[in-house]
Amino acid sequence: MKRIVVASSRKSAGKTSLVLGMARAMGGSVGYMKPLGDRLLYRKKRLWDYDAALVTRLLDLGHAEDEITIGFERVKLRYMYDRDTTARKVLDIAARTGEGKDVLLIEAGADLSAGSSVFLDPIELARTLDASLVVLVTGTVDSVVDDVAFIKRHVNLSGVRLDGVVFNKIPDVADFKDTQVADVTALGVDVLGVLPYKEELTHASIRFLADVLFARVIAGEGGLDKVARHILVAAMSTESALRDPVFHKPEKLIITSGDRSDLVLAALDTNTSAIVLANNILPPPIIVAKATERNIPVLLVPTDTFKTAKQIDDMEALLTREETGKLDLLASLASRHVDVARLMAP
Repeated sequence: MKRIVVASSRKSAGKTSLVLGMARAMGGSVGYMKPLGDRLLYRKKRLWDYDAALVTRLLDLGHAEDEITIGFERVKLRYMYDRDTTARKVLDIAARTGEGKDVLLIEAGADLSAGSSVFLDPIELARTLDASLVVLVTGTVDSVVDDVAFIKRHVNLSGVRLDGVVFNKIPDVADFKDTQVADVTALGVDVLGVLPYKEELTHASIRFLADVLFARVIAGEGGLDKVARHILVAAMSTESALRDPVFHKPEKLIITSGDRSDLVLAALDTNTSAIVLANNILPPPIIVAKATERNIPVLLVPTDTFKTAKQIDDMEALLTREETGKLDLLASLASRHVDVARLMAP
């Protein structure tokens, strides 16, 4: 069985998306584990990692989400495990999740240093599991090559097989290959793939926004799988809002207060994905009825308009299990742009 640790040089590079795309593209029997949790999710009195829950459910792996992650908080992990017991725990999870599989994908933490203090960084995981290492790199044209050079020259990879790097979210793949790949291979690092930037993967679904905001859905539940491509904080008069070009764009998200009935009604008459009402102010029944009729979700949140907008702006759009179209796209991208056969080779 081939074991592959999927790491990234920086936070939010797209490891989970790469894992899902690779798993689908590999076509065989694929296992998965994520030893270090970094996206805490609390459901049904249990703690698990958001990415771990997503991958296990989308790939129908048959493992409980909280059984493939050792823990989250470094303080607790340092108290509970030393290096040897951590290694045994990692090997035990790998044995269970990889049983009968052709490939076991191990998703590492946020970046190359994440988990170092508790022996769960990607380099340590690769050594413990005798796994190959694949590093996902994203950023500007200059920074991605810098990251690879730094890894090659300054990161201690002794005892680790670096299969290569995959570049992600590249605006112009052809130009990148023509101008940058040779510099990377000159460093002695193989380029396993160059994935293009896809805008549709960056937009959050309304269902995801509702979960992250802990919002109460008071209307339009049937439209929760829509996406928000544009966001307008409507703290102005209705006349001013109507003059704003964003108000007339399709698939927009409107953030306003629940007492702005005139503005909310105007939004319901346009191509709106959802409306977020701040300050826990319930709108009149006519708005709830109209939103339900038009299948436009209305989310009620306790925070004020500014704090709500800031929370959404800081949010990273993560994949949800209902977004099967995105999963198909990830599989297609991995098949076309990543050397999956090479990754699967012993």
